[in-house]
Amino acid sequence: MTGVGSDLDMSQGGSVDPDQKKEVIGSSSNFWIWSRDAGWDLTHPSSLEAEPLRSRLLLDCEISNVAIDPAKTALLIIDMQNFLMCKALRVDTAVPAMLQAQNASVHYGIPAARQTDIQIIWLNWGLTDRDLQTMPPAMLRVFGWQANSEAVDYGISARIAAANGRNDFISCGEISRGTGLGADLGKVVLEDGTSVDAGRVLMKDAWNARLHGPLAAAYEEGRRAYRPDVLIHKNRNSGLWDPSSGATEYLRKEGIRTLLFAGANIDQCVMGTLQDALSAGFDIILLKDGCATDSPNYAQQSAEFNCCRNLGFLSTCKALAHAGSRCQR
Repeated sequence: MTGVGSDLDMSQGGSVDPDQKKEVIGSSSNFWIWSRDAGWDLTHPSSLEAEPLRSRLLLDCEISNVAIDPAKTALLIIDMQNFLMCKALRVDTAVPAMLQAQNASVHYGIPAARQTDIQIIWLNWGLTDRDLQTMPPAMLRVFGWQANSEAVDYGISARIAAANGRNDFISCGEISRGTGLGADLGKVVLEDGTSVDAGRVLMKDAWNARLHGPLAAAYEEGRRAYRPDVLIHKNRNSGLWDPSSGATEYLRKEGIRTLLFAGANIDQCVMGTLQDALSAGFDIILLKDGCATDSPNYAQQSAEFNCCRNLGFLSTCKALAHAGSRCQR
């Protein structure tokens, strides 16, 4: 294996040893080390000559396993808010999937991050009136209108199954919800019979924009952790769309290199943030059991498939917990 350090030559795409047992890809400031036996080393050492990190986490993933440095890693939990998850606001069948993802994070992902001192970042919608004034019409349409169809995917899959060569389009049209971004939801009655003012849709500090149930309790507990939890608001599907956003600036300031993703919806806000993170040079690991969506199942399957290799790595909250139990501190 040739010495690389700060003089890493990536002109041929990487540095390879004669026995094909290890390969380095990337640049002198951002490189991974692949080995046939161990998979990918994402610990970002200062040089190839550096000793393997004692406290690194060995995380099982689909296709290839990875090693990560907890000090350079953050768990992003995206949009697990009352607006998306509370049964008083959601009457559709998506709620069980959301609660399963919540349970995986609460029982496995979050405790594992705490145990290994991985930074936990709660990345939530939290709008201001100024945000509403500059919100693109595409985003306003998503929250303010709905397809005039009761089919789970507007009839797209049924049309594909019955395809006969014609280029017919679904023509159900759309109708206004009347409760788009910033709209007042009024009072709602919770399962225990209490009434709360849900507030304006996804506005910062409104009840509907707060973390849901046990996740709120987990955040409060995490504020007292050795590495305190951080809550950051966003104003688009992606929390990293703007290089000057709070999330982007925080990650850069703290020297975070590797991101673990959980949250909802996996195919919208989670993947939007994930893809912007990938383009910005972060390592990507999706924790599939900590994610959910109210889209059809194939939307989650597509996200998981692409994170197996095309966009990063695919693992689980349970695997993170197992890695934590093996970690040397």
